[in-house]
Amino acid sequence: MDTRIYSNDMIDSLKAHLEKNEYKYMTYPKFVFLCGKAYDKYSSTNRGVIQDFMESKDDSLCFVLSEKLWDDTFNADIDLLTFEEFLAEVSDIIILFVESPGTYSELGAFSYADKLFNHKLILVIDTKYKNSKSFIMTGPVKKAKNNGAKIVYAPLDNGAPLGSSELRQEAESILENFKSAKSSQNRRKINVDSNSVLINSFILELLEIILMTQPISRADLIELYKQVKSFTSFTFTKTDGKEFNKEIKYEYILKLLETVGLIQITNNIITTQLKGKISNFMFKYYGNALERERNRLICRKYRYGGDF
Repeated sequence: MDTRIYSNDMIDSLKAHLEKNEYKYMTYPKFVFLCGKAYDKYSSTNRGVIQDFMESKDDSLCFVLSEKLWDDTFNADIDLLTFEEFLAEVSDIIILFVESPGTYSELGAFSYADKLFNHKLILVIDTKYKNSKSFIMTGPVKKAKNNGAKIVYAPLDNGAPLGSSELRQEAESILENFKSAKSSQNRRKINVDSNSVLINSFILELLEIILMTQPISRADLIELYKQVKSFTSFTFTKTDGKEFNKEIKYEYILKLLETVGLIQITNNIITTQLKGKISNFMFKYYGNALERERNRLICRKYRYGGDF
């Protein structure tokens, strides 16, 4: 791989347009992590019903299902609980239908994650357990609630959770917050420290580079990211500042983006159809300056060859 297909002056031009602010507000993309029992026909499950409802209100949402992202080839690298922690970290909202032994385990993992996810965790519990004194209700559910999670009750046995006005109102509230330009939920920190790269911001930065330089190879994308950021290497950290598990890999992030439809990967070449949907986050351009920059980059690629 020729890491200097883009000359020093082109890299310098990109660096000159790096955003100077430490934080920016981003209303797109938004990731909704849906957790629930295993399924044969997804559309008839509680997760499928709430996804259809939210998509009918906003078709730009990215719905994350662990089953669709988990790859058996990951087994040697990462356990499923750590993988779900990664998905929870990148997601803006986690909706957990507490309805099966597997979801009880997820509930325990999220509720004991040092308050890391509870501010964006919504637990949907069957209405019949509203006054229950069971271990689940007085243990992990209560702990999650005390740490900031929301508890919503709905009928979960008949595949019609939206029979609960409480759940419908909560879903609509989520959608309104997503659209709010100044919602605290939409505030993102721009990555400037190689020892503390936040994954949710990293995703926005990758998408922006892809939009500017596509088509681009997997390897060249990460190399260009490091050159623009002046990173020789970097470490992923959680939103609480703690270092993320070293098992989390760049490939998992690409898998996420591909699975939810934000990017396409063919023969290791990445493209996106999201022109106009990704706002400037890492870079700051005015007017048509961004398009001119992209034209310069593309012209250089075709003049000198290479994957980007």
